Parts: sequence; structure tokens; C-alpha cells
Amino acid sequence: MTRWVFKVSCLLLSLTVVEAESVFSQDLLSDLGEYDGFSNTIPVVITPSKIPQARVDVSSTLSVLDGDFIRRINMQYVEDLLQFVPGFAVIPYHSSSQKIVSYHGTEFDHYRRIQVLVNGRSVYSAGLARVEWATLPLNIEDVSRVEVNRGPNAASYGINSFFAVVNIITRSPLETLGNSISAYSGTRGEYRLYGQHSGLNGDWSYRASASTNSVSGFDEDASGNERHDGHKAEMGNVFIQRETATSFFDLDIGASYVKDNVEPSYYSSGSYDTNNPVEIIDREHIKIGYSQQVSANHELKVQYYYDQSDSNEQHDVVLSNSFYNLLFNASVSGDVYDSYDVDLLEERHDIELQSTWRASDELRLISAAGYRWDSATSEHYLSGKASDEVFRLSSNIEYRVDNSWVINTGAMLEHSEISDTFLSPKLGVTYKLSEQESVRFNVSKAVRTPDLSDQYFNWHYVLSNGESSTTTYAENGEEEEKITSYELGYYHYWPSQALSMDIKLYHDEVQDMVLSRKQFTAIGSSDASIEEGVTEDVDINGVEVEFDWRFESGVMTRFTYAYQDTQTENNKLLKTTTPIMMSFFYSMPLTEKWFYQGYYLYANKLGGNDYKLFNTWLSYNVSLGGYSKATFGVGVEARLDDNALVSTHNNLAEDAFGYVFTNVTF
Repeated sequence: MTRWVFKVSCLLLSLTVVEAESVFSQDLLSDLGEYDGFSNTIPVVITPSKIPQARVDVSSTLSVLDGDFIRRINMQYVEDLLQFVPGFAVIPYHSSSQKIVSYHGTEFDHYRRIQVLVNGRSVYSAGLARVEWATLPLNIEDVSRVEVNRGPNAASYGINSFFAVVNIITRSPLETLGNSISAYSGTRGEYRLYGQHSGLNGDWSYRASASTNSVSGFDEDASGNERHDGHKAEMGNVFIQRETATSFFDLDIGASYVKDNVEPSYYSSGSYDTNNPVEIIDREHIKIGYSQQVSANHELKVQYYYDQSDSNEQHDVVLSNSFYNLLFNASVSGDVYDSYDVDLLEERHDIELQSTWRASDELRLISAAGYRWDSATSEHYLSGKASDEVFRLSSNIEYRVDNSWVINTGAMLEHSEISDTFLSPKLGVTYKLSEQESVRFNVSKAVRTPDLSDQYFNWHYVLSNGESSTTTYAENGEEEEKITSYELGYYHYWPSQALSMDIKLYHDEVQDMVLSRKQFTAIGSSDASIEEGVTEDVDINGVEVEFDWRFESGVMTRFTYAYQDTQTENNKLLKTTTPIMMSFFYSMPLTEKWFYQGYYLYANKLGGNDYKLFNTWLSYNVSLGGYSKATFGVGVEARLDDNALVSTHNNLAEDAFGYVFTNVTF
């Protein structure tokens, strides 16, 4: 399916574009699109309660990265945008393809405490809980905006909406009508190519996009040896929608293919990989949504999606006779040369029915019922197949007491077949000092349930000759993690300057945070259980500040600051948290065609070391006639510290590199 979607995307890119001047009707544009760029109206958001709300009415802390910011920041990958959200760190850990996007830290390996949605579709993996950013069939050029709910919101989005919810909303094909091509190339050998075509036929519109990229990875490990962690990817996406006055239909089909270099493994007693393993990942999804305005005050929506990820890596190994005899309960006198596979197939089906009802001018109610089926199949990790079913009911309410007070409350009831039944409530109160200024208080509870590997871990090695090693297994499984979060916030928007300011004070109480590590321990004559039930209660306090300023002259600035105090005596946990993080972005027009832009990132003790990065570039915009235009640019990125990135093995030979980029729209 991956190759099919990629080929269809490329074929549609070659179609003749519909005349743009006949279709740019403001009535057809998304309600959210009007807030890109300079605006003297209060922004509208949808993530906290799934109800469109003026930002000033919201009681949850929210960051919004809009289309104007996304186009100017010149990022190549969606996850990198989150570096400009207070408290977020975006780092490759084991390899260049395994980026960790964390909020409030607590973990580097397979970070699993934020919920990530793409157009309402959860991309949080089922088998080994994590978000595999490199495999998402999602191009940054197709993204309209990113809304980040900085705090638990299981009342709206369910289990695993633990520390934060990242809601990625793609652009309507009506916003991208025509064709565009983008290219990026860096002096380290990295490149990326992207192309899209969007068209319109009556009420129907569509977009087909495709991209290919190559990332070199790190250069050296802690011993100065050459790394083997680069990756290449191809992805395609087809998005079709039909919009009428009373209904909306969308179909989203995507697929990706990732070829990821894997570091060779060293075992014990002189056993090691003899090859440079390569992991091949095929991922695809299909999502269908339909909403109907059944009356002036009532809308019904149904959504279904299917997501599948299939990965495999092969290790050719030489096993010393002592290690082989222990691991496989054998008796040989010489070294053994063989191979084994690391396989993992993850699948998810999800269906949800949602009702949005305006009971009165003061009261709006959104209710939903859903069902999710997750499964993971792996001979290596699970010795077979494991699955879970989740049933959920939720309701969220917005109630306007008067012109100043707004109450946002709700809860979700969920039942997991492998875990338990959970109720996740929230209560938020907003006091509006004016139509552009408010103070908010919010308290919420959430859980992170064990993933399939937590409950059914059954790890062993199976050689190509069919021999199976002893097994490391989960004996009892893990319990759920729990969080109670309190936050006090202040939001102010100055329409005449398009300046917004948000301040958040928070206190998070985390109970039973799972610290157990899953690793092969059955070295001997019998099977062995893994270490389970190692948990930690952690209190996290902090303050987060965010400024976003747009000028009518075209200047844009964005500043974020986060301070975090993690109350724990666990040194490993402390090493994964960052006390102080800061980002600053600026974009300045020099003339009508020339722009100067850049950003600075700073993190104190990120993985134990300070992190400082500066990126700046110069771009030139030119009109090609009609609606056609082109952008050309050149830039440089530099690390301003001499530290490895989080892991001691993540080292670059040079602190700085240059790059060029271009985009043509026609």
C-alpha cells in the first residue's frame, strides 16, 4: 500500500490545476484559517473541549502554532515545531529516526506520556507505547496549525492524554489549490523533496502530496567510532473532502516507507553483530469522517480510522559458544554464526460517534461514544500476538454563567479489557477581565494505562534455523500511572498589536510512574521474569511563559520560557528533566522581497548537559506572474555548546552546517 499511495500521489501531482481565480471564495475557507498572520480579532481554538472557543474563554493552557508561523519557521519536519512550545524538548535519542518529543521529561527511551492527534486520529502506538514521528505520513507543508493542550486532558481525549495533547490539523485542499514543489539540501548530505497538487470540482476538493528525504544522523559515538544511524523515508498522502452548507465529509489515506540504519549490537562473552542492521518500516492509515448539521443547534459526527505499522530488522550475529550455550540451553564447542529478526506489527481500529449540541446561548454540550481495538504481533517481543479493547463515553460542557464567568467541565469513562475501568474528570473556570483578557483555573485527572508490551512482554531470540532462546517475560504486568494536575493561568491578547501573552503556573502530582526497564534477563538455563512494579511518585512544579507578537510591517517574534522543579530523589529520572528551557524566533522583512529570519534554542541540563542552538537564514520571494511565486533561501545552523546531544554517543564532527532551500507555487 505504501508504494501505491506514493505513486498515486505523484500521478495526481501531474494533473492540470483548476483555475485558481474561480475558487478562492472566502465562504469555502476553514473558520480557523482567518487567524493566520496579522489579525485584530481574538483567535479561536478547538482542542481543549473539541468545541470551537475563543482563546480567552478557554480554561486549559494552550499553545497555537498557526500557518503563518509554520511557513516562516522553515522547519522540514512537523515534530520540530514543538521546540517552540514551552516545556517541550525535541531530540533524537538512540538514532536520528527515533526523535523523542517530551513534555516535562521523565523519560528518553520510547517517550509515552503525551497524546498526539492528526486530524483527530491518534498516532500513539499500541504495542510499544510511543510516537514514531519518522513514520508518520505527514508533510509539514500540509499542516495548517498545531494546537498543544499543555496539561492532562483525558476528559476529551482519553487514556494516555497524560502530560499534554498535541493536535495537528492539516490544511484544507481549498487552501492549497494548485501545485507546489519544495526542496531542501544541507552540507551534511541531508536532503528533502516535496510536491503537492490540489484541485476542486464542485463541492469536492482534494490534495495529493508526496515527499522523500534522507537524514545523515550523527557522526561519532563516545569512543570516536563512526555511527550508523541515518535513515531515508518516502511518504504519500491523499486527502479528499466534500463540504456543503450542512455537511462535511473527509477521506484521508496515507502511507510511508522508512529505511533506518540500526547500530550494531554487542552482546556478552564476545558475541556481536557482524552486519550493519537495517530496519524497514511500512506504515499506512485510512480515516473517514462525516458530520451532519441535523438542526441549527445540533451536529452529529462519525469518524473511523485504521492504522498499521509493520517493522522488521535483521541481525547477522556471531555468538560465542559460552554465550550460545547459556542462552539456548545447548552444548557446542565453537562459535555460532546465524541471524535473527526483530519484528513488530501494530494495528488499531477506532470508531467514534460525537454529538455537539447548543442547548442555549449559555450552554454547549459535546458528547461522544467510541470503541478502539489495538493489537501487536511480534515473535521477538511478545512470542505471538496480544490485543486490547477500549470502550469510552465522554461529555464536555461549556457553561457561561454571565459575561465574565465561563465554566468548562467534563469527564470520560473508559474500560480497557487488559487494565480496568477509569473515570477521568476535569473542571475549569475562566474569569474574563475583558473580551481579550482572562484568568483561568483548571484541575484535571488522567491515567496512562499499560501498553501491550507492559502486560504481555515475552521476549526471546529465534534464530533463522528455528532455535529459540530462553524467554524474559512479564509476570504480572504493570499498573496504570495516575496524574492530578492543578494550573493557574493568565491570558491577554492585544488586537491592535496582534500580541498575545500566556502565563501558566502548575503543580502536577504523578503517582505510580513506571520506571521498570524491559531488557533481556533470561541468561541461563531457564526463563526469567522482568523487573516489574518499580514506580515513583513525583511532584512537578513550574511556570511557563509565552509571547507571540505580529506587526503590520510583517515582523514576527515568538518567545517561550519554561521553568520546572521536579521533586524526586531518583537521579535517572532527574537526568531526563530540564529545569530551564527557552526559545526565541524572529522574522523580519528587509524589503518587499528579502526576509531575514532565525531562532535560538536553549535548554539547561538537557540529558545532563546544556544545549544551545542558533539557526539563521535569508530568503528571497519573487512573483512568477498570476498566483505563481517562488522562494529561495540560504542559511546556517550552529551548536553553540561543545556537548553531545542527550546521549554521549550523539556527536557531530562539525558544530555548524549550511543549507539551501526553495519553494515554487504555481
